Amino acid sequence: MNAVAEYFRNIADAVTTTIAGMKITLRYWVKEPSITVEYPDRLGPGKTAADVVADRFRGFLRLDLDKCIGCMQCMRACPINCIRITVEKTAEIRMLTRFDVNQAKCMYCGLCVEECPSNALVFSKRFEGACFNMQELCVRHVTGPVPVAKLAAVSTK
Repeated sequence: MNAVAEYFRNIADAVTTTIAGMKITLRYWVKEPSITVEYPDRLGPGKTAADVVADRFRGFLRLDLDKCIGCMQCMRACPINCIRITVEKTAEIRMLTRFDVNQAKCMYCGLCVEECPSNALVFSKRFEGACFNMQELCVRHVTGPVPVAKLAAVSTK
């Protein structure tokens, strides 16, 4: 007789715990606001994807050509060689002829950003890298010869 009572007690426990769990589920379904952001459809009024991403997020690399001095420190610091730079000297002017970043290979370690003395290379908040062709992830920052910037003198005051 003891086994039959334990059997029905187990059934009663299963029903009560299921009801307790369903109460919590219904409370979150009906009363509580949604926590999950349905990207990209419902980010909120006036918000973009860059607003949702944290400030220290490491997205695609961005180059400011007005600051780049063509020192190639970022290319040397990259452990997997995803940055390709070519600098040529023509008529006493150094020209940046190539600055390619293969974002498909990049592991977003940040060594290139830390190594850049002129802060020309920074992480952007762009994170959407889905594409049909891997060549689309090879970003060309320089399309034609561009003169390199002059390194500003650092004041030691």
